[in-house]
Amino acid sequence: MREIVLCLKTKEDEILSKQVAMLSERHHAGVKRISADEARSVIETGNENTLFISDDETLLNEAKEKGLLVNNPMKMKESYAKAMEMLKTIGVQQNLSKKQ
Repeated sequence: MREIVLCLKTKEDEILSKQVAMLSERHHAGVKRISADEARSVIETGNENTLFISDDETLLNEAKEKGLLVNNPMKMKESYAKAMEMLKTIGVQQNLSKKQ
């Protein structure tokens, strides 16, 4: 992925900002925050090297049909929450093992 395009109807929160920053760093990808009006143009000219993140299901479906990688911010937050819960569980288990 070369570019991450973020198009939100709602306000971007801290968790999503951190996730986008991590993706950008991991993939050495630029981040572009755009409006819904700009999204149609990006979708038309985008390619498989573009990750399109949006909370607009219609835009996500259009982007997916054009071959772009897509993700929904709510699903990203759910994955993040699950990962944090797993890390907490692992940490608790490791602490219990050390006490034995």
